[in-house]
Amino acid sequence: MIDAKLNRHPRSFALRYKFALLIFAGLFAVLAFRAVELAIASPLPPSVIGEAQKVRRGVILDARGHELAISRDTVSVGIKPLEARLQTEGVDILARVTNVPKNEILEKIKTSDKFFYLRRKMPLEEAAPLRKLDLTGLVLQVEPDRYYPNKRLASQIIGFTGLDGEGLAGVEFNQNATLMRAAGSNSGTVGSDFIGQNIHLTINSFVQHQLEKTLAAGLEESVSKHAMGVIIETQTGRILAMASEPDFDPNNPTKSPDLNRRNLPISFQYEPGSTFKILTMAALLRENMLRDDADYNCPGYFEYKGRKLSCPRKHGHQNFTEVMQHSCNYGVITASWQLPVLKLYENLKAFGIGALSEITLPGEARGHLANPKDWDYYLKMTVPIGHGVSVTPLQLALAVNAIGADGNFMAPAIIEKVTDAQGRIVDRFQPQAKYRVASVDNAQKIRQTLREVVKRGTGAGADLGLKEFDVCGKTGTSVKWTKESGYSNKYQASFVGFFPCDKPEITIMLMFDEPRGEFHQGATVAAPAFRRVLREIIPAIHVGELRQVKALPTPQYRSVNLNSNKNATDTECGANCRTMPDFRGFSKKELLFQVLSKFPGEHKVQGAGYVASQVPAAGTEVNPPYSFSFTLAFPDE
Repeated sequence: MIDAKLNRHPRSFALRYKFALLIFAGLFAVLAFRAVELAIASPLPPSVIGEAQKVRRGVILDARGHELAISRDTVSVGIKPLEARLQTEGVDILARVTNVPKNEILEKIKTSDKFFYLRRKMPLEEAAPLRKLDLTGLVLQVEPDRYYPNKRLASQIIGFTGLDGEGLAGVEFNQNATLMRAAGSNSGTVGSDFIGQNIHLTINSFVQHQLEKTLAAGLEESVSKHAMGVIIETQTGRILAMASEPDFDPNNPTKSPDLNRRNLPISFQYEPGSTFKILTMAALLRENMLRDDADYNCPGYFEYKGRKLSCPRKHGHQNFTEVMQHSCNYGVITASWQLPVLKLYENLKAFGIGALSEITLPGEARGHLANPKDWDYYLKMTVPIGHGVSVTPLQLALAVNAIGADGNFMAPAIIEKVTDAQGRIVDRFQPQAKYRVASVDNAQKIRQTLREVVKRGTGAGADLGLKEFDVCGKTGTSVKWTKESGYSNKYQASFVGFFPCDKPEITIMLMFDEPRGEFHQGATVAAPAFRRVLREIIPAIHVGELRQVKALPTPQYRSVNLNSNKNATDTECGANCRTMPDFRGFSKKELLFQVLSKFPGEHKVQGAGYVASQVPAAGTEVNPPYSFSFTLAFPDE
């Protein structure tokens, strides 16, 4: 029966079926066209179209829990031009709030077919008037933005993010996955937004601020191109501070040059000069090639097969402690001349020279240490005194830090721990001694030598002048080398040292690139900066008695970047009294930075060559204000 009825009007049924299909196809085409029009003509970002959950970046904090980088809600203002063309009466308010000219908005609406942003990530309070604006086609998108409440503080360590919220530099880049990693309800929620994990740095904000302040002051006083420094907790390898000047504000990163945004302590490569002699001494001691009774009679230069390297002056007879004290190139080269190249190379590699430190920050440079097969006699002369080899400030700081840690080479740590939104520890990083590079006895002997460098040698500008708190350290002054021009008439001044000397708690390394002021030596530029930052941070880092430190007077700095040393000495002539050293035989350059670092005042220097006589005589008790006279002459006069 049914088949019979269907077969009566087969043509009529087919026509109705085709007509229905045609109607449905037409409706589908209209809907598809509208969908394509909306998707192509005025597309919206996925975050606007969808309801997908957004992960709010975790917080970056310092070692004491102070927030260095946080996320805050902002409003991004967008326009769907095809809809906005029908209504433009609210454009005046839109222009005023977004700070975009009205004519520019109208022109974009008129000529654009696709969705566009007028302004990204406005503060909520600034965008508030737009919520009352009834403008067709206006899109107000709430999205998190990164904010750095301390502005420039530790900016090169922290880094910054882009408009899409992805980390582009520093910890923000290196730890992007961790900061964006949400673990569902275990991470905590705010509405539908999941919260990423938090990064706790080893950085101490107070120490970081003092380092940055010291570098900025030293940069200005020495008229340097760059200043950079690292402060390490000696026994653990934790980085307490790391900075370079000039720096930048991560809230507005594009307003600063690219070089200001780079973390120079881990990426800047330079020839370290005399600070490198610490590692040469360590190699000599480890290979049992440094005798206490050895005499180094310096003629003012070291010469081999017609190649000559000069000393600051003719030092004459001296032991190795005096060689280091005077930073004598002849003495260091002579002591290391019998040390096989392979042995010196192996020792330097053990100190991390020419290798990445593997600190958890992006952009670290490797430095350069030539393969032993490529060494010639000239490199055998220059490498022990810190030329023909390149390091980063962090590399040198970590290498010398091993001497402060009684021979243990500590891995650098910049991240202390990772926590979730409830503060629960997800991961913790423990201090790690990678291996031993020096015996305890050898490390202590090196520190005793470096104490003499500060007490009586080129490092006098770093001395605190307190018996209870000795400083160990070494200056460095190197001629700058570039691929374009080789060695130039530009310099790099540095100082690296410990506090306290007997059981170091912190290691500080400072370097000034191209100082162009009155002085350019490590003794006159970097050593006083070391003393300046050390005075400020001791109360924050020292674990012992602080009474003597807190009683220190505030230093007064001269235009030559040296502060007067008016602390008591071993003489009996009063609190401000000092004993006049014997400066005979010093060159004019060495005389100036030695005298000015210890006795700022009005001094008369006559003649040329080396100091032949001085007034007052050596051993005389002197009081400030200091006024000395020196006569210089060449030996054959």
